[in-house]
Amino acid sequence: MARLAIELEAGLVLPERTSRCALENVSRTGCRLRSGEPPRIGATVLVKIERIEALGSVTWVKGNRCGIIFEEPLEVRAFERLRWIVEHSRDHEQNSLSHATAVWR
Repeated sequence: MARLAIELEAGLVLPERTSRCALENVSRTGCRLRSGEPPRIGATVLVKIERIEALGSVTWVKGNRCGIIFEEPLEVRAFERLRWIVEHSRDHEQNSLSHATAVWR
């Protein structure tokens, strides 16, 4: 499965806690995350990337990085959205800022 190198803030939800992490790469079947406190191998996690959510399990942990395998592959549309973000990072950043300021108006 093709992997997409990406640097994007993500959320990690476990039964006992929720934390922020950095998405380093992603495919339709899994991802690599960087976290201050990575979950243990075998933990079930919910990865939140933008408006995309994927349930999966931790397959490896090395230092502050971990690998997640998704229970179900990401929909093609969701993966293409992430590819768009990588290819149009400047537009994505501007869209995010516009949306955030609109919420505060």
